[in-house]
Amino acid sequence: MMPVRPVLLGLVFLLAAGCGGDDGGDPAAAGQGGWRIPAGVYGNVAPGENGGDLGGIELSLDNGSESETVDFIQCERGCDGAVERPLRRGLNGIAFTIDDGGRTVDVIVNPAGPDAVELNVDRGRGLETHRLPRIQREVGLAAARGKAGGAAPPSAHDGLLAPSSPHPVPSPTP
Repeated sequence: MMPVRPVLLGLVFLLAAGCGGDDGGDPAAAGQGGWRIPAGVYGNVAPGENGGDLGGIELSLDNGSESETVDFIQCERGCDGAVERPLRRGLNGIAFTIDDGGRTVDVIVNPAGPDAVELNVDRGRGLETHRLPRIQREVGLAAARGKAGGAAPPSAHDGLLAPSSPHPVPSPTP
């Protein structure tokens, strides 16, 4: 029969060894200060082929991941129906819901570096993931509001519709 004292001492030692030290943080605590989304507008709205109607996704977070609401639009053959939705915070990002043909669908937004977010949505056809870079100004949301307010929507010539494209460089040959 094994003495009780050495067994108890061994258990205390194992417990103490497993509870001590900082191993880089608990992943479950990441949502409590381990991530953040900077304030701004994120999107990939651009004109269709041959300068056609706008298409893409855009969202605006006035206070980043600390925002109470998100302005969201999905442009398909134009930008109509911008919505303002309340946000929920999770362990790895923020979430909100949208109406998709009578169904309520969750949209999950995670940070994807300092200047982008990753938007995930499952509309019943499999998970869609979109990387949305931070852009200088609203494009799709401005177009939708412009239609509602009578202002002209942005055009391809505004320089806003291709935020990641550099300006063309003049040719060195005449």
